[in-house]
Amino acid sequence: MPRLLKEMDTAQEFFFDSNAQVEMDTYSAGRIVLLGDAGYCAGPTSGRGTSQALIGAYLLAGELATREGDHTAAFAAYEQQMRPYVAEHQAMGREGAERFFMPAPTQEILDMLAANAPENIRTKPVRLPDYTPATAA
Repeated sequence: MPRLLKEMDTAQEFFFDSNAQVEMDTYSAGRIVLLGDAGYCAGPTSGRGTSQALIGAYLLAGELATREGDHTAAFAAYEQQMRPYVAEHQAMGREGAERFFMPAPTQEILDMLAANAPENIRTKPVRLPDYTPATAA
C-alpha cells in the first residue's frame, strides 16, 4: 500500500477503482425490485454483469406479465429463478478476482487459466421460460 500511494502521487495517469459484489438478502421489498448490478453485481472480474441484467429483466418481465398483477408472486418467482444463477456467477467473480490480483503471471500460467477457466467448465446453460403473451379478452 505505501508503494501504491507513492506511485499515485507521481503518476501522470492514474485510475483506481474497487472490485465489489452486491449480495442482497432479498431482491425486492414492497413494490420495489432490484435488477442487474443493483441487486446482484457479480463484480467486474466475473464478466457476467450484462448477461445477468438481461436475463433478470427477461425473467422479471415474464413473471410480471403472467401473474395477473400480483407483483408479490412475480417478484418471488423472479428471485427464485435468479438466485442460483447469481450465486454461481458471484463465485466466479470472487475466483476471477483471485486470479486477476495475483503477481504477474507467466504466459504458461495464462494459457493454463484460459484452458481451464471456470466458465468453460462449470457454467450451466440458462433455460429461459417461454412466457406466452396473454390474449386479449
